[in-house]
Amino acid sequence: MRLMRLLVVLTVASFATPSVAEPAGIDESIQTFIERVNKESVSFFVSGSEADARQRCHDLLAWAFDVPYMGKQVLGKAWDKATEEEQKRYMEAFEDEVISAYLRRMRPPGTTLTFIGRRPPVGDDQLAASRRSVPGKADQTWIWWMRPDGQSWRIIDLLLNGHSVMSAEIQEYANVLASNHGDMNALIAFMHKRAGT
Repeated sequence: MRLMRLLVVLTVASFATPSVAEPAGIDESIQTFIERVNKESVSFFVSGSEADARQRCHDLLAWAFDVPYMGKQVLGKAWDKATEEEQKRYMEAFEDEVISAYLRRMRPPGTTLTFIGRRPPVGDDQLAASRRSVPGKADQTWIWWMRPDGQSWRIIDLLLNGHSVMSAEIQEYANVLASNHGDMNALIAFMHKRAGT
């Protein structure tokens, strides 16, 4: 599964235009979903409060992202070896880290996200792109990897200029576990340090 995703990531990154093979209804549904994600993302810091920004990001993750799936995928086989208590603490640390990373990318003043179209689907999964613009810096293409969720979608990965955030975290977490003899407490401490929590 992970190898397939890595291969697909490389393929997806080569496409510059959205897919047009599916019904317009899907196009509209995806665009509406991503534009809502974009709108919520750029409003994280509207109040100027860090606590409020984290809560706004948490709320976005709750309806737009499949955080439990993402967390389990990143941890891989180590998930099954962890105790229930370790799994609970890990998932809390994982969400904190996702929030911190998301806020870091949206923090620069004037940052915008603009929907720029779909990408070819991967099985039942759909991909769509936003352009992240920051004053004084080169634009960045974000490709949202989405899975159907009833009448809507759940994001399960994000490609930044063609590079999968999930794939990078899989390698990072594996390295930490390998360096600490599979100690989940060491990984969780590492995650909290990176998240600043």
